[in-house]
Amino acid sequence: PDGADQASAATALAEQVEIADDASSALIVAAGALPLLVELLHVGIAAGRWLAEVAIGQLAKDEADRAPIVAAGALPPLVEMAFGTEYDKAWAAFAIAELVKDATSRAPIVAAGTLRSLVELLRVGTEQGKKNAAWAIEELAKDVLTRATIVGAGALPPLMALLHAGSEDGNGKAALAIGELAKDAATRALLVTASVLPLLVELLRAGPEDAKASVASLLVELATGMQLENSALRTERDALAEGVELLASLTGPVATGHAVVFRLPCGEQIGGSRLLLAHVSPYYERLLLGGMAEGTNDVEPDPDFSSAAHIALLSQLHALGHAALPASLDVLLELVYLAAKVHGAPSGEGDGADAAVRVFEQCERALRDSLCAGNCLAV
Repeated sequence: PDGADQASAATALAEQVEIADDASSALIVAAGALPLLVELLHVGIAAGRWLAEVAIGQLAKDEADRAPIVAAGALPPLVEMAFGTEYDKAWAAFAIAELVKDATSRAPIVAAGTLRSLVELLRVGTEQGKKNAAWAIEELAKDVLTRATIVGAGALPPLMALLHAGSEDGNGKAALAIGELAKDAATRALLVTASVLPLLVELLRAGPEDAKASVASLLVELATGMQLENSALRTERDALAEGVELLASLTGPVATGHAVVFRLPCGEQIGGSRLLLAHVSPYYERLLLGGMAEGTNDVEPDPDFSSAAHIALLSQLHALGHAALPASLDVLLELVYLAAKVHGAPSGEGDGADAAVRVFEQCERALRDSLCAGNCLAV
């Protein structure tokens, strides 16, 4: 077939990939579709190029397909398109964000100067382009050696702007990208100087609901990494305390905004944030989101534990393990066992993002500090 026919066929293929499920995507790759999609990046009409970028990004969602995509030569044209038209940039950023989940693809992307294009896209791109650029930067920042380069390329100011004024999805993507960058102490110091904590508190109070889990994750990244003892940081310390209080307040008596209801052993009903719980606990991610299109909205907690212990755990998980602990020694003992049980429940996920671990450690320290002759046998 001539070039026009090839481009037309590849465009149709790209459209099929975009709507394919995992099994269909594997068949498409096995059938030799990747060279056609890469060729479309080079020679396709504009709409075909964009579809090819989207298709490659969709295929790259499957970890097994990322190396074959790179081997087929997709990276060079994607990097080139990252400097193209607005649509080229936006969808190249989408494909790059999926591909750089494979750590071996990050260095070539950075070495090609793509960061400059991603930062520019954050500044002046479409809303979709900004969101995709933030997502790509988040994935690139998972490489510890790349974080300083990203900050040096000027990514923080436009990420902060997107966090402040972006769409609901853009807020969340910006928060996640900043959260990865904030794993470096120097970046945390820059964020404090930029007074990001009051902004995060405001987003938790009145920001888009779907962005709150990502904002909460960033808040906890700052909370666990920063030493807020210096009196010059009193404003930031106060904002952090207010943020933790707001996070904890996301659970309580059932209200309109609660996406999930916990029916406690005492008959009381407590509402909570499904997105936040799923974000901080692999156990709740599986329970509330896994295997169901809409997840579950109704939970009956473990009847072996008191309502007070369940309320304490929910408050802690909503505050990412930074809420005040129960004053009652009996409830504190229950809480440490409940946190251990939730953490140890099968989830299919790693433990790195499990706030139940932080709750357990907090309880353990509090119990150790409370030991005295009168309670040592009970503890």
